[in-house]
Amino acid sequence: MPNKHRPLVLVIAGLDSGGGAGITADTITIHDNGCWSLPCVTAITAQSLKKVSGIEEPSSELFKQTLKLAKEDWSEIASAKIGLITHQSILEETLSFFENSSYKIPVVWDPVLTATAGRLESADLKGSLSRILKVSTVFTPNLPEALELADWNQERLERDGVKKLGEYFLDKGAECVIIKGGHLNKNNSAVDTFVSKDLTFTMTTQKVEGDGAHGGGCAFSSALAAYIAAGYATFDAAVLAKAYVYRGIVEPALPHNKERPPVGHHGIPDSLAYMPIIQEEGFPLKSEPFSRCSRPLGLYPVVDSYEWVERLLKAGVKTIQLRIKDKTTPDLYSQIEKSVKLATQYNASLFIDDHYELAIKAGAFGVHLGMEDLKTADLNKIRQAGLKLGVSTHGPYEMVKASQLNPSYIALGHIFPTNSKKMPSKPQGIEKLRLQTKMLEKEDFLTVAIGGIKLDKAKEVLTTGVNSIALITGITKDENPEKAVKEWLKLFE
Repeated sequence: MPNKHRPLVLVIAGLDSGGGAGITADTITIHDNGCWSLPCVTAITAQSLKKVSGIEEPSSELFKQTLKLAKEDWSEIASAKIGLITHQSILEETLSFFENSSYKIPVVWDPVLTATAGRLESADLKGSLSRILKVSTVFTPNLPEALELADWNQERLERDGVKKLGEYFLDKGAECVIIKGGHLNKNNSAVDTFVSKDLTFTMTTQKVEGDGAHGGGCAFSSALAAYIAAGYATFDAAVLAKAYVYRGIVEPALPHNKERPPVGHHGIPDSLAYMPIIQEEGFPLKSEPFSRCSRPLGLYPVVDSYEWVERLLKAGVKTIQLRIKDKTTPDLYSQIEKSVKLATQYNASLFIDDHYELAIKAGAFGVHLGMEDLKTADLNKIRQAGLKLGVSTHGPYEMVKASQLNPSYIALGHIFPTNSKKMPSKPQGIEKLRLQTKMLEKEDFLTVAIGGIKLDKAKEVLTTGVNSIALITGITKDENPEKAVKEWLKLFE
């Protein structure tokens, strides 16, 4: 992210004299991910990569002043990360600060009860748990901390599962919980569980040989806070934070330390290689690859009738999507069949939105499916019929899920504000599009940008490396659609 705009992230945590964890690592992580850290120290620790030997707190009055100045002397705080709090008075000041804030500050609260290198005395987080959860946007305990705070034992965990454990914190007032499962020695995998009212999924990465890396929990929560400050939804931020830490473990700082080197800091993840495997109940986990398109898709209008298919093919369009949402349309199959035949005559690539069985019957070039459609579609049937598959996504979380299905192309949206339909996410903008395009092009996926893209913004969109631009109203609502087609086609010559 350019230096000219770095969202502010308030960091409330302890100072690690070894630099591998705590507020030092938090500040590095936040800056590494395009934001600016406002550090408010809760404790000064004497520690190394091997042990914690001492700890002292600042006075509660001094700590209160750091919070006051952060709020009053800087522009609006975009998010906050809270880590180690050892003294009860500092916990009280922290809670009062967020409870009485004049505006809602998204908070990532990482409850530190223990340290891998030694026991850290914590304030009574359990006694204040309901208040903590009510000011938290995301609560990120590791598994031992979650068990202790919920008063669960191993037997109950095995009986009820991690999802139920997460729901315990939701019932206490949390908006979202991510239980970090790296402490589980299960299948040599590190599995984190995301639980909110509307969504539950797991993020899995392979464990790295050795004793792990120092500061992984701090880096995860501070990266999460940075991505939230940058405007990502919590589930998108979670996936990016998991990838950030995984790369930092694979490529640690101070690698000559063979025991537990600090987590490395390598910037915003730009490769699918570091992304976790995402598993969401009811959503297909993986698929055999669909055949890729033999040419870039270029200009890609989305239209709602055979008449528009005919008109735009005659105007020179070579990629088009027929999108008729109403399944009760009397001549639905007729429109699909006629459109397929006409597209074949024009040597054009026609995708049918949603109605994959009718598309197969008509012999279409491909189908386009959204996230909800993918839950019920017979992907094997589509692939075996030889059709191409395009998939809609709205951020890194859905992008990774889509990539696991190996489709022919992945649509990335929405880029700018749009009135064509109610969108499930905020506009992504150019830089978020650039990041996702870079990830996907490394794996040879074709990419399509969609959502609110006008001709005057198209060149900037194409600088991201995206292969195609899809338009829902950009041509069909133009006063002269044929002229608009010519102007758009020039961009792809």
